[in-house]
Amino acid sequence: MKFIHFKNNAIDSENTGLVIALLTEETGNVWVAHRNGGGLDFFDHTTRGFRQFFKGTDLSSLVRDSSGTLWVGTDNGLYETKDLADGFKKFTAPAGTIDKSRVLSMQEDDQNKIWVTCNSGIVRMDPFTNQITVYGSNYDIDAGFLTPISGYRGLDGKIYFGALTGYYVFDPDEFRYNSKAPQVVITDFSIGGKSIVPGQKSVLHTSIEEAKEIFLGYNQNIFSFAFAGIHYSDPSNNQHLYMLENYDQAWREAGSARIASYYNVPPGHYVFHVKASNNDGVWAERSIVVIISPPWWRTWGAYCIYALLFIMLAYTVHRYQKAWVIKAERERTRAREMAQAKEIEKAYHELKTTQSQLVQQEKMASLGELTAGVAHEIQNPLNFVNNFSEVNSELITEMNNEIDKGNFSEVRSIAKNIDDNEQKIMFHGKRADAIVKSMLQHSRTSSGQKESMDVNALADEYLRLAYHGLRAKDKSFNAEIKSDLDPSIGKINIIPQDIGRALLNLFNNSFYAVNEKAKEQINGYEPTIAVSTRKVKDIIELTVKDNGNGIPQKILDKIFQPFFTTKPTGQGTGLGLSLSYDIIKAHGGEIKVESKEGEGSEFIILLPL
Repeated sequence: MKFIHFKNNAIDSENTGLVIALLTEETGNVWVAHRNGGGLDFFDHTTRGFRQFFKGTDLSSLVRDSSGTLWVGTDNGLYETKDLADGFKKFTAPAGTIDKSRVLSMQEDDQNKIWVTCNSGIVRMDPFTNQITVYGSNYDIDAGFLTPISGYRGLDGKIYFGALTGYYVFDPDEFRYNSKAPQVVITDFSIGGKSIVPGQKSVLHTSIEEAKEIFLGYNQNIFSFAFAGIHYSDPSNNQHLYMLENYDQAWREAGSARIASYYNVPPGHYVFHVKASNNDGVWAERSIVVIISPPWWRTWGAYCIYALLFIMLAYTVHRYQKAWVIKAERERTRAREMAQAKEIEKAYHELKTTQSQLVQQEKMASLGELTAGVAHEIQNPLNFVNNFSEVNSELITEMNNEIDKGNFSEVRSIAKNIDDNEQKIMFHGKRADAIVKSMLQHSRTSSGQKESMDVNALADEYLRLAYHGLRAKDKSFNAEIKSDLDPSIGKINIIPQDIGRALLNLFNNSFYAVNEKAKEQINGYEPTIAVSTRKVKDIIELTVKDNGNGIPQKILDKIFQPFFTTKPTGQGTGLGLSLSYDIIKAHGGEIKVESKEGEGSEFIILLPL
């Protein structure tokens, strides 16, 4: 025969702690508990190797209960595990029991209850219901003299625990479990030390015993609750805990005063909880909601006003900066064009006035595209005027030379050419004048009076302006435009300027969408805008469809909201679709949108005849 000595080995178990308790398994595996911060070792009988847990922690006792749970007593409470794969978890116990106590010894009785000695005394714990019963000084147990690893269960079922002054022995079957929970009542509520009486002008409309909610002002944030747990079996051992949810981090012990006081609690939504237990650890709880309202300057309504004021200020500054930039640019342009003809200069000033009106009245970012479209439209006739003027200047010089020579037949031929050129100059000058007048008609301040107007012509004109506006900014952009305008519609009564603005917003958005998708350089992709009109009974249906990236479903219901935009910062104000929506509604019509992300969008305008 021989003894096998398992020594502390830094290479294997990394443990030098004092062995305080051992527990063997049917498989031959061994659990080894240590003091001096040695933690817990698990010896695998098959591999003859060690695994370590609770490193740096002092242990005191080990118990494997009848359900297979391994209980580990430490100097900081009780831990348990059924499967090592899940690790150890701390047993949650009420304050003042074994939550943070030094566990000294443990034993399981015949009823599968775990008896624990700790700083609180002798504690009975039900692992299945988590019921905790503490037997301390009220049972003449001096917890300060209990000793570690001294627990023992006799053959008769009695349990023994050692102490410095002897030992304690008891029969667990003699301890009857009281399952009746105490009645928890809130007996008083006070603000600033003054008890509150129920009434119509009071924060309490019913007695505090029956109240479920208390509404307080921001200046009523110093308050207290008085409470009691009523149970007559052993009232001296009733326990009371309280907590103000969303304020307290953990449950507080009430002590003998049984009053919970709070000072300078910030505005918010809280729930006051108070619970009490009988001498056998059966708990009951009572809750009451406490809502402290903030001062008016910290309410959501006030924050909305602050946000609105900030947006208005930011928008005003943006408008001012934008107007300043536009003004500076116009001044530079006017300096370069002073030499142009009087009619062109007049058209320029009228166009500038129109642009300013659009900025002030429509509050949207389509002004740049509109200006570019007009500039493109008048550029061609202006080029003809300049070219024919230069040709005439050369012909006049040539005619003077022929006069000096006396060659009057050549003079007559040159004069005829000059006259033909003058006719062309007048034609293209009138063409430019008509374009400017047409633009001024659509961009002037709306009179609010409806006029008989050809919707097809209006849609075609604004579609062309929107396209030229984008082309003026990006010469590389091209798009296929498809028109299917029902000629049977005829004229309808509308406010042309307003409907024109609404259409321009839709066209600009569609061109922007297909242009953004074109930048992705998708193989085989061709930007396409389709505009159609048709008459359905007494309704005119105008459709604008594109094959851009579409609108995500999650924001589809927001696109008509003011200031909502999907464009990058600085490229959109979020007012275009909102104003279009209001214009169509003001005409008694309706605007709808259908979109599929990645495939495109379709806006449908319905106007009554």
